[in-house]
Amino acid sequence: MTQLLVSVRSPIEAIAAVDGGADIVDVKEPQRGSLGCASPAMIQEIHSALNSHRVHPPLSVALGELPEWNAAPRDDIRQTIKATAPRFLKIGLAGTQSRNIPNLTAAAASFRHSATASWFDEWQQLRSEIAESSTWVAVAYADADQAGSPGIDDVLSAAITSNCSVLLIDTHAKDTRSLFAHLAGSELMAIRERTLHHGLKLALAGQITLANLPDVIRIEPDIIAVRGAVCDGGLRTASVSATLVQQFRAAFV
Repeated sequence: MTQLLVSVRSPIEAIAAVDGGADIVDVKEPQRGSLGCASPAMIQEIHSALNSHRVHPPLSVALGELPEWNAAPRDDIRQTIKATAPRFLKIGLAGTQSRNIPNLTAAAASFRHSATASWFDEWQQLRSEIAESSTWVAVAYADADQAGSPGIDDVLSAAITSNCSVLLIDTHAKDTRSLFAHLAGSELMAIRERTLHHGLKLALAGQITLANLPDVIRIEPDIIAVRGAVCDGGLRTASVSATLVQQFRAAFV
């Protein structure tokens, strides 16, 4: 059965997500980009809030983009991840193919990616340094050209080679365009078939709403990831609503 992942930015939102029926709670800071990494203190607070709740869903943590780590290694985040032991971890690859990418932090924008360097090697190395025991999610951006990230085929191949358990297809630019503005349903179905063949779970994100949810469900992903769709007013920078999470979850039960 398809699971619902809800991205949250505070303990209050985390509890709202769980009360609404989220299967997975994902910690991120939407002001810092598609996979914006929250502060160590916030990750710890959300972890503690979930542990104190009557329901204990798996915890997922977004760790930003790979160039951000190359520009400024985060020992505080590493220590927090070891202390909280999230089930899922993910690092984006925006900016590994080009420097002039919008919506990256100043640190990431200043990162000069060597023409001979391999994002795959750097990605694997960082994963091993942060937490080998967590389930790593390979992130492919549907708007890869705009994000300056590897294409979906390359990320899928990397996920298979490096024993990732999940492939997430998301959008890097958080504008009005949904996942389907970049990929046709037939393309997503072909990706779904490949992930099934290789034993990978498929997660889909990127402006998924109740309006386009039927198209997403037809692809039969293992996980549907949302934030804006379950926030007040449909704004990803607003607050997660337990009622909206419940309505969204009920739409594909």
